Amino acid sequence: MESDQRFIKLNETDPAFRCNQDALKYTGKGDLNRAELAWDACVKDFFQNTQVHLNRIRFYYVLEEYETIKGKIESDSPARNSPVYTKIIQELYDTLRWEERVIVLDALSRVKGWELYSYEELANYYLHQGNFTFAESYYNQVLEINPFHEEALFGMTEIQTHHEKWHSVLDYGKSLAVAAKKNREFHYFLLKANFELGRYAEGLKWVENASDKEKSQISFLEVWRDLLLLSKDKPNWNPLLPYYRKAVAEGYAVPESVFFPTLDPSGRETRKAIRTGRE
Repeated sequence: MESDQRFIKLNETDPAFRCNQDALKYTGKGDLNRAELAWDACVKDFFQNTQVHLNRIRFYYVLEEYETIKGKIESDSPARNSPVYTKIIQELYDTLRWEERVIVLDALSRVKGWELYSYEELANYYLHQGNFTFAESYYNQVLEINPFHEEALFGMTEIQTHHEKWHSVLDYGKSLAVAAKKNREFHYFLLKANFELGRYAEGLKWVENASDKEKSQISFLEVWRDLLLLSKDKPNWNPLLPYYRKAVAEGYAVPESVFFPTLDPSGRETRKAIRTGRE
């Protein structure tokens, strides 16, 4: 613990300098009982000092006494607009101390006023980690509080797409269509789910609601193309061409004759095989 570089040394002019030094001294010596008392006293006397809080969090994190520090944070019972805990969470984010941040957020989720924010942050973290089970659990807790929470609905739509649960994708996607206020690019999910369920005409209805930016994404264009391939005897590619060409201008290298498989005889045979396979 003595060599841990995450512990913060304060400037001598800082009012919390002396107590922070004492706590660091006991921590470095392995005198854990006196270190614990010193950290608690320092936080109590200088509660507005974010760095002291961060050192106490680090102390218990290194000892793997996660529930102990969670209990202390819960006892602090900070208000939702607490500048101290807002800075703590941001500092842990900026310094990539993800596991400590999870511990703090889990503790704050038990404090009145912090529940929604904490659940959302934890869900986003686990989603980015690829832990879909944990992410889904936290998003569900968000949705219990606010059934039309945009970020949670978007996250759940992503997760259900990953699991290929297409009916669930449609459920969350349609709720997202009602709740979305940030012009999120979610229409791809509705196209994809309808395509996989064989609802080609229904999938095409969502195309017109997508932004030009979303329509220019290759994943969107591919499903849009496939919906047309399987629902039209003579697909009209004109609506797709501007977005396809924009993607090409940005580096996409698949030729038109390949991307649109009805532009030459061999492509038309490919389309026929695709339709037969789907049917």
